[in-house]
Amino acid sequence: MCGIIAYSGKDNAVPYLVDGIKNLEYRGYDSFGCALIDKGNIIVRKDVGDTASVLNKYRIIKNFSNQGMFHTRWATHGGISKENAHPLTDCKGEIAVVHNGIIENWQDIKVSLDGHRFVSQTDTEVIPHLLEERLSRGDSMERALRAVFNEIKGASSFVVMRKGDSNMYAVKHGAPLVLGLGKNGFFVSSDIPSFLKYTNKVVFLHDGDLVVFNQNSVRIKNLLNKKDKHDVHTVDISPGSLDKGKYRHFMLKEINEQSKLLKSFENYDFSKVRLAASKIRSAHRVYLVGAGSSFHAAAYGALILRKSGIDAIAIQGQDIQNFSRLFERNDVFVIISQSGETADLIRSLQLMKGFRIGIINTEGSYLSRNVDLVINMMAGIEKAVAATKSFMNTMVLLEMINSYANGSSESAMHDLKLLNLNLYSLFVPSVLSAIKRIAEELKDDGDIFYVGRDYGYLISLEGALKMKEVSYIHAEAFDLSTIKHGPLALISQGSKVIAAVTEPVEETFYGLEEIKARGGHIIGISPSNSTVFDEFVHVPEAGVFSFVPLVIVAQLISYYTAVKRGINPDKPRNLAKSVTVN
Repeated sequence: MCGIIAYSGKDNAVPYLVDGIKNLEYRGYDSFGCALIDKGNIIVRKDVGDTASVLNKYRIIKNFSNQGMFHTRWATHGGISKENAHPLTDCKGEIAVVHNGIIENWQDIKVSLDGHRFVSQTDTEVIPHLLEERLSRGDSMERALRAVFNEIKGASSFVVMRKGDSNMYAVKHGAPLVLGLGKNGFFVSSDIPSFLKYTNKVVFLHDGDLVVFNQNSVRIKNLLNKKDKHDVHTVDISPGSLDKGKYRHFMLKEINEQSKLLKSFENYDFSKVRLAASKIRSAHRVYLVGAGSSFHAAAYGALILRKSGIDAIAIQGQDIQNFSRLFERNDVFVIISQSGETADLIRSLQLMKGFRIGIINTEGSYLSRNVDLVINMMAGIEKAVAATKSFMNTMVLLEMINSYANGSSESAMHDLKLLNLNLYSLFVPSVLSAIKRIAEELKDDGDIFYVGRDYGYLISLEGALKMKEVSYIHAEAFDLSTIKHGPLALISQGSKVIAAVTEPVEETFYGLEEIKARGGHIIGISPSNSTVFDEFVHVPEAGVFSFVPLVIVAQLISYYTAVKRGINPDKPRNLAKSVTVN
């Protein structure tokens, strides 16, 4: 979940690295650090805090260096402190390392490095000391890196600089790392957006790859002796998507971008969706797998497939091991991941015995290269930590897979066009004013309850998650059909309850009336108003895609609540966009 950006080339590395690290902040971080070459020495600057404050504190932008590496840390081993920030160095300060991942056997390694001086509580620090030890025995850097790679356990990718060495070194294992081919130099980074402003020529690295690069050249060798191809890909993403444009936050921008993305599905190539539907139709059982928002999408997909008569269940990534004895060769697995680098999914991939379909947003990611069929989410770059458009696009793709599986694809496309015709009504001033008024009422609450039936309950789960993520208010979702089996005890006078009403079913309103009778303040999101609602946000109907406006309203309520609480919704505390370590 840490962010790495490194550069070696003929140009000054610092501006590239400053831009690059700012475009990796979405990965989550609590400290920042860098290593640069200055008159032959490695200069390390690091501290706790956001990137901008540390950059300003040490006036890093005024440095000139042809090679360097920047890092944002998301604490795993060791607390949030300057000493634990990356880069970490060896005893002499001549080897610097930035790292993303977890070294599982770091404590045993640390004990074995007798006589070495450690200054942090991190697992990362064993890497520079292991290299120091090997180099002191006369090993070349590449031989030392191979030895370190073989000794450390766990998913770990890292970049190394050494005093007096014109080369930089990068090792990929588990955690994401890509190579960018610039006009006057080379980038190694955790993600493409960090260098997209300067090049769209990318090499997707494989596990075990060692990259040796300097001002003039780059070469790749595989430490696992694999013969993987390293083709150069041209990434078709506009650098303009990295900017907030007219919006105050990326989250608001990405919520608004959903309208354009939904329209693009009218001309989408559904050939892979049809193939996925065919595999699903003939499957013994379908398992839809995800984490966080991706799990909520998986639960929605499982629900609509079951309604089509297909045996489908949703499971979380960490539960795959518990289900593995039930898996059969003719099962189908639908793996949902925005990053394509979700750690528990990668770790469990080999347990999935059947046909594996990936709905993934990141080209070249580990999961995208290791499933049997990849369906691109087509959500583009999503920089806010809270998933919005990637969740929405996944839901649309699952609905289309279901429609092809049950033979209703023409009707689904009609509903999609109807949705796109009417979606503008969510963004008119009267609706936005109502959402902002609701957010003002919610901002000081300690608890918010989301309720719904059927797929309305799944939308409630996602709405509650968004509220927790970006506003830090405790929010919980309940199925209205089970509200009397315990949750009703939580309702008291003035309790805020957000109801996602998908259909005007009597049972839905019975549950809401019981909540209201106990003092609940009900905020209805629905195509039609009701006397049970204390407040109401109107959303258009769109057949099988009627979930879309409900989701967008829930996203906007959480966004404006966070803003009214003075919280930056793009960078929620303690969270990272890509959960690449467990």
